[in-house]
Amino acid sequence: MSIEDGDHGADDDSIVVTEDEVPSPAPAGVVDGTAAPWARAKLIALASGRGGTGRSLLAANFAVYLAQAGKKVIAMDADPAGGPLHQMFGANRPTRGFGDLLRGKATRLAELVVDTPIAGVGMIAGDGSAFGSARPRMTAKVTLAAIAALDVDYVVLDLGPPDSTLTVDLWLAADIPILVTIPDPASIDATYRFAKSAFIRRLRTTRGLDRLVPNPAGPPPGALDVYRSIKEAGGPADRLVQEIRRYRPTFIMNQTRTLPDQKLGGFMATAARRRLGHSLEYLGHVESDETVWLAARRRRSLIAEYPDGKASKNIERLGRRLLSLDSERERERPATGPMRTEEEQTYYEVLETEPGVSDEEIRRAHRTVKDNYASGSMVVAGLYDEIELAALHARINAAHDTLFMPDRRRLYDLALPEADLARAVRAAAQVVRPAPSVGGPAGAEDRPETPDPVIDSTAEITGALLKKVREMRGLELNDIAQRTKISERYLRALEEEQFADMPAAVYVRGYVTEYARALRLNPQRAAESYLARYRAKLPKAAPAPSTSG
Repeated sequence: MSIEDGDHGADDDSIVVTEDEVPSPAPAGVVDGTAAPWARAKLIALASGRGGTGRSLLAANFAVYLAQAGKKVIAMDADPAGGPLHQMFGANRPTRGFGDLLRGKATRLAELVVDTPIAGVGMIAGDGSAFGSARPRMTAKVTLAAIAALDVDYVVLDLGPPDSTLTVDLWLAADIPILVTIPDPASIDATYRFAKSAFIRRLRTTRGLDRLVPNPAGPPPGALDVYRSIKEAGGPADRLVQEIRRYRPTFIMNQTRTLPDQKLGGFMATAARRRLGHSLEYLGHVESDETVWLAARRRRSLIAEYPDGKASKNIERLGRRLLSLDSERERERPATGPMRTEEEQTYYEVLETEPGVSDEEIRRAHRTVKDNYASGSMVVAGLYDEIELAALHARINAAHDTLFMPDRRRLYDLALPEADLARAVRAAAQVVRPAPSVGGPAGAEDRPETPDPVIDSTAEITGALLKKVREMRGLELNDIAQRTKISERYLRALEEEQFADMPAAVYVRGYVTEYARALRLNPQRAAESYLARYRAKLPKAAPAPSTSG
């Protein structure tokens, strides 16, 4: 069966994808069905829901960072109309580019690669044809096969407009698909829309699920909306849940100017998980910096020309994050259990907090959630309509009224599937996910780009050590909070060893365990070592005065 996608683009931009042409990366070391003498390059694809996000700037500078890390890299302008990628390297637009492959004027991408002023970075330019000219017809499968034939470590794609199925399919096929957005309601709305559209595209090119969603003529539905409809209709809900959990796009908040701008990405990730059902992983932010336009005017690479600038430091941190992302995902245990719709979430999930927190933490969580999901908030731009927001706020108020009253909260906790909260936390702390032992090998493969920190097996696990390892991973505290569902307040208390601000020891054990897993440290040893320090330094209660005469 063929799927015509005329709604994604105009006449000559429509692309036909059959069930046998589902876009996916080729197996490592295989090109056109034959063994290649090298492993397949890892594919990093950057897209955006609308223009003006700085996507090309980030694509070029990620390529420079990877080359500085000793990798062989090709940056590719995958916009058939031709984008500004070549200018980010200070190069002129070559006479040949990606459009030659699309039109059959080149048989291999390797013949289109040109050198750049940056050592270790090759470039494939965009087409540069006249605006309004007909775009060539080509499926992502042909482009991916050509990319797989490149003898490099990484290919960084600067993708074209989001209304092209070629753009969406290449983004879906990437090892690391990245959306670039800015703190602007229209851009955030477009980011959510791209994520939803790409998931629908994924379903419609997956055998057995391709008939679940018809060719969309209006706004794309969220994954949870599709799940709810399929479940009610008695369709393959379990298979759909697997696809929802496998779909794990990432995004970057560019051009941030304030602290709320920097926190916006974390709130977006939580809101997307609540409303859409799948992960939208926040990689981090890049600050607005005058060195960006200075480098653009001089036609120089930002991190090569201004390595000490704020934006350059942010990009380097994101580069470290990209290098570690693959191995982190390989170590993560896939989610299990039934999919929950918003109506089925617990009150703790509604307030985006966890059991065991104080009344003040409940009050703070309620205030934060009310602000983030207020009408007109950038966090929910394009996620909810006014009726859905009203229903959500009713659940938020009900959650607060129940959890803020001790008697009501106690009864509610007893009604949860895990009534004994302390036992639940202990059970979670005793589950050891596959991870390298402290000081042990990183894994079966040699991964020099993301070495595990070498920690002596007898070393004490302190808050300062946890912070140091986190920074080595290129992670912010907000990244850990999103991954572990532990509030930043408690994570900061762990790092700064503010023992008086922490809850009971059973919860501290659970927090340290989850924090250690996120850092790929041995969770059991980390928890035992930290708890010993916690108990030793926690002020002891004064003995009761003697009443004997």
